[in-house]
Amino acid sequence: MLTLGILFFHFFDGPQHLIHGVYYLIRAYFTKNVKPRVDFADLQDPPTRWSDAWCVPLTTLFLTTPKPSTGDFVFVPWAVLHTMGYGSPVWYTVLGGAFFTMYTFLRYQILYTCVGAIASGYIRGDNMRFGLVFAAAFHIMLAAFEPLKFSFFSTFVVLFMAEAKLRMKWQWELVPPVYPSVNLFAAPVYVMNFFIYGWEEQWKYSSKNWRSFDIAFVITNIAFALGLFFWWNSINLPDLYSLQAR
Repeated sequence: MLTLGILFFHFFDGPQHLIHGVYYLIRAYFTKNVKPRVDFADLQDPPTRWSDAWCVPLTTLFLTTPKPSTGDFVFVPWAVLHTMGYGSPVWYTVLGGAFFTMYTFLRYQILYTCVGAIASGYIRGDNMRFGLVFAAAFHIMLAAFEPLKFSFFSTFVVLFMAEAKLRMKWQWELVPPVYPSVNLFAAPVYVMNFFIYGWEEQWKYSSKNWRSFDIAFVITNIAFALGLFFWWNSINLPDLYSLQAR
C-alpha cells in the first residue's frame, strides 16, 4: 500500500513531515492502545511495554525519505531475513546481496528504509498513542527543513502514505520498482522475492536467532557499498573542484 502512495507521490509531491506530524497528532487522539493478552486460562497476560514510544517514531521517520522510491522496499525481505538470522536460500543470499550492494552504492537512502522496516516489526500497540505523539513531534520539528509547497492532491497522497506506514505488513508488493533508474538493480530482486513468498509470517511469529551469523552478510555488503561510494567520490572530487574553479 505504501509503494502505491510513493508511486503517486512522484506525480503529486508535497511536504511530508508537516502533514505526517499533524496527522499523527490527530490520530493519537482517536487511537486506543491494545492491551496484550494470552488466550490460555492458566497463563497471565504479558506486561505492557513502552517500546512503541521509540519504535513508532523510528518507523515513520526512517520510512520518510525526501525522494522515496519503490525500489527501497524490494530489499526489505533480504535485509530482514539476514539481520534476524532466519536463513534463506543460497542463491537469494548471493544474488540479492550483490544487487543490494550496487543499489546501496547508488542510493544510500535504502538503509533508512531497512531501519524503519525492522523497527516496525517491534511495534506492539500497547503504547501506540505515546508513539504517535512522539512521532508527530519529531515530524513537526523536521518540517522546518522542508519547502512548504503542497496541493490538494499532494496532501491526500501524503496522508495516504502516513497511514500506510502504520499498517505495514511487508507482504510481496504488487507495485514494481519503476522509478528512478537505479531501480534497474531492484527489478531482479523484486522477482526473486516472489519465490520466498510468506517470509513475513516467520518474521511476525519468530524472535531473532541470536546464534546466526547471517547479519554478517548485511554488514559486509553495506561496507562494500560504502567503500565503493567513497572510492567513487574520491575519483570524481578533483574533477568537481576543477569545474568549480572555472
